[in-house]
Amino acid sequence: MEYRDVVRQSIKTFMEGTLPEQTASLKEEGLKYTPEFFDELEADLLEPKDKKGKKDKKEDDDGDS
Repeated sequence: MEYRDVVRQSIKTFMEGTLPEQTASLKEEGLKYTPEFFDELEADLLEPKDKKGKKDKKEDDDGDS
């Protein structure tokens, strides 16, 4: 098996939500970039700009006038 095949297999497995147990145990505080992290990032990036703008504007209007 070539290196690029291993990388592709690793990415495919990660995208399916599987994280190797040994990888997760390497850091005491856990991993930052987990499949859940990327799911949340994707949701934030795909949120319509109008919805974000209205939300931010509403928060500004509620307070410090």
